[in-house]
Amino acid sequence: MKKRVHMIMGIVLIALPATVFGQQTPPQSGSAPTANRSTNTLHLPQGRVAVINTAAFAAKNGIEQLIQQINRVNETFKDRSAELEALRQRVEALQREIQTQGPNLTPQALAAKQEEFEDLKIELKRKKEDFDRDYAKAFREATNPVVERINAFLDKYAKQHNIILVINAPVLSQAQGLVYVDPGLDITRAFIEAYNAANPVTTARSGSPGAHR
Repeated sequence: MKKRVHMIMGIVLIALPATVFGQQTPPQSGSAPTANRSTNTLHLPQGRVAVINTAAFAAKNGIEQLIQQINRVNETFKDRSAELEALRQRVEALQREIQTQGPNLTPQALAAKQEEFEDLKIELKRKKEDFDRDYAKAFREATNPVVERINAFLDKYAKQHNIILVINAPVLSQAQGLVYVDPGLDITRAFIEAYNAANPVTTARSGSPGAHR
């Protein structure tokens, strides 16, 4: 099976409150408006808007803790992935054999191969569903602690750099809501470097209590 590439697209980004509206007490029924009556006040926080590409977190030169955990999960499922790929190839090979040699086979031989093909398809479907379920569970368990640290660090980073709103570029782009972004708004590389510097990856033997999670 081709190497699976997983992007952390669902990371919840931290955005500081964007607007705060003052409360106004509605006038009592029948009362006349006065010239000095208070009006709604819009308080806009002072700061900047930034854009971040969370897809880069799990890519090359991304967040090292996250990449480390993804690699560990991939290594754990390497044998099952290879087994699944081998089974898929068997199904495809048998399908080609039926298509190319079917006309030359006896009805009994053709029926036997078709039955084998259907059985293998069912087995492949079941094993793939099991694999996907188990992989997704292991992936969440391995990466969720890192995602929580990333979100906490982003909150701290935004406050330190007077950022009032962080836009997740991949999410907005998928919704076709992102047309242009000034490169000066992109904090992706700076954030990744800051996070890696503050949270260095520790190399530990498999199963060691000191393994970073």
